[in-house]
Amino acid sequence: MKKYNGDQLFGLENSLVQTLIHQHKVAKLPSCFPKNWNDYSIMKSLYDYHLKRRTISNLNWHQFFLDWLEQESPVVELYSQLQILYPKNHKFGDRELRARQSMLRDAGSHNVTPWSNKESEYQFWSRSSQPEQDRATLQQLSKIGFLTSASIYMPNKTKTFWSSFRRALDDNKQNCDGKRRVLSIIADEFSYSKLETNLNVGRHTISESRKHARINGYGAPLLEKPVIHRIKLKEEMLSQFESFFADKRNVNMSSYKTDNKSGLPVLYLQDHKQALWKKFHEQFPNGMQRTSFMTRLDDGRFQY
Repeated sequence: MKKYNGDQLFGLENSLVQTLIHQHKVAKLPSCFPKNWNDYSIMKSLYDYHLKRRTISNLNWHQFFLDWLEQESPVVELYSQLQILYPKNHKFGDRELRARQSMLRDAGSHNVTPWSNKESEYQFWSRSSQPEQDRATLQQLSKIGFLTSASIYMPNKTKTFWSSFRRALDDNKQNCDGKRRVLSIIADEFSYSKLETNLNVGRHTISESRKHARINGYGAPLLEKPVIHRIKLKEEMLSQFESFFADKRNVNMSSYKTDNKSGLPVLYLQDHKQALWKKFHEQFPNGMQRTSFMTRLDDGRFQY
């Protein structure tokens, strides 16, 4: 018994047995042509055989072929079309992709990609009965530079940009001179949803960053605010103000109306504020300055 292997023992090397096995495989393998793609029952047999156990459920897989039939060009880029069907975060495994490619071949389409799988992940497929013409066209476009492959080994620059910017935000404090200042560099260039999704920042932070850019510049430090020095008024200056507005030539005291804040009678100005200031300054040239004078007139007790 040790002289014989399994194939010999079970007669699998016999030519008649091999013919029967081959016929059985061919008979069970479903296939069709692009003209049959509208026939759901035929396409369903292909899907069940190749893809059903390799992909997600509730997938409108038949729409892929229907859309392909409707478009004028017989050529499609496989991955861009699949991204329309699948959820945004779906990850394609090798087994699923191989099953998808087998289904496409048995459905009568042809791989006409002008580069190898190692060079790029993108694939072009044709439903034409003369796929070599499509392949030659794509090869010519690739040769003269109108069609380029994005290598699977080439870093994703967009992804690198967002991850780098996210690290910059994480390394800065949540204040006007930290995250907001950094984010102000690009806050006006992208939508709220784009920034929220890629940088994990809130709408308030984005709004404040845009405001920072308008006021201080993109990524610029905060503008230094002027330092205001306040000087307390002398008693003499306050007395001058009180005596000036005790004069009936300057104000008229109400006999019944009082100020809600101070409880004192309301004083009606006999002239407009600018004229009163000129008169006050002439009478008290070393008294309080114009700003202090006008500020005190803004008190609710003084009415024009």
